[in-house]
Amino acid sequence: MGRNAAYTLIACVAGLVGLGLIMLASVGAFSPENRGQPLFFLQRQGLWLAVGVGVCAALSRLDPKVLVSRGLWILAGAVLLVVLSLVPGIGKTVKGSARWIHLGPFVLQPGEFLKLATVIFCAMWVQQKKDRMSSPWHGLILPMLILVLPVLLLIRQPDLGSAMFVFAVAAVVLFVGGAPLLPLGIFGMVAVVGLIALAMTMPERMGRLIAFLDPEAHQSGEGYQVTQALIALGSGGTQGVGLGRSVQKMVYLPEAHTDFIFPIVGEELGLPATLAVVAVFLLFTVMGAYIACHARDTTGMVLGAGATSLVGLQAFANFGVTTGILPPKGVGLPFISYGGSNLVLCLAAVGILLSLHRQAQYREEARSRRLVGGRR
Repeated sequence: MGRNAAYTLIACVAGLVGLGLIMLASVGAFSPENRGQPLFFLQRQGLWLAVGVGVCAALSRLDPKVLVSRGLWILAGAVLLVVLSLVPGIGKTVKGSARWIHLGPFVLQPGEFLKLATVIFCAMWVQQKKDRMSSPWHGLILPMLILVLPVLLLIRQPDLGSAMFVFAVAAVVLFVGGAPLLPLGIFGMVAVVGLIALAMTMPERMGRLIAFLDPEAHQSGEGYQVTQALIALGSGGTQGVGLGRSVQKMVYLPEAHTDFIFPIVGEELGLPATLAVVAVFLLFTVMGAYIACHARDTTGMVLGAGATSLVGLQAFANFGVTTGILPPKGVGLPFISYGGSNLVLCLAAVGILLSLHRQAQYREEARSRRLVGGRR
């Protein structure tokens, strides 16, 4: 299994990316945001895919210790990018949220890279404080206090989904690194309550929370998107209406190419396809966890756990939102939804896992060579 873990991981990613390109070609032809080009989303995603594959390949050859040793600088760089997204003239505001930066013909979303920077920073923290991680102050409170500034900047955008995600991946890394469970659970509850309280001060977010509690009563208002997503999933049934034949993607389901592409998969390809997507993400998570557990040291283990959670948590959050189990928030489906920054982020996480696997496999091969040499 150890030798095949990386191949299985790559197969999962290739399958998900392939499905994503197919669905973007299907959805893009009818999206009002395609700039009059039916293959606009497919072409842009293809360019970002090339960038992401390059980043993945580079990180797969990089010693994780080199990455972790620069964790603070990487976090500082990501925070600076988030700050720039809030600067008028540099940042791009869409639907009241300043989450993007113009990069020539492309648009960069700094919040996505802040997620990866958080994982690397927390892995660095575990490496430096490994003897004191059982202390609530050093193992949890202090690193979370350092992350408060980035989270506040995300809230300022506003992007509550990414803010919660930063805390979530940080909690995963710190927990695997030895942070005490009880304080971590208390912090998690406080963070969730705090973000909900903050959302209640924002009329749009408050409307979404109310609609989430009773979607049928708000299906023509804040609950419209989730209602249409459920209609899409129900329309697909067990067989699907056929690739390219979705009705919901035409005018009914907003953001069908980004956050709500999963219901279109269900509508066009049916229940087997949606279950297969969920199964592939489960397999990806298992393989990522397996690689992390077999890393050569604690630093590699926590870094691998964080890289796996970057993809796994986003995927299952998207499943929850699009099926009405979780409150609506902007979370795309990794490798499938349109979004260059997120695609590069997820491929970077894959590159880190491949690097960890390569080193663990090398250690096993070296041990085998020593055994063979001893027999001789």
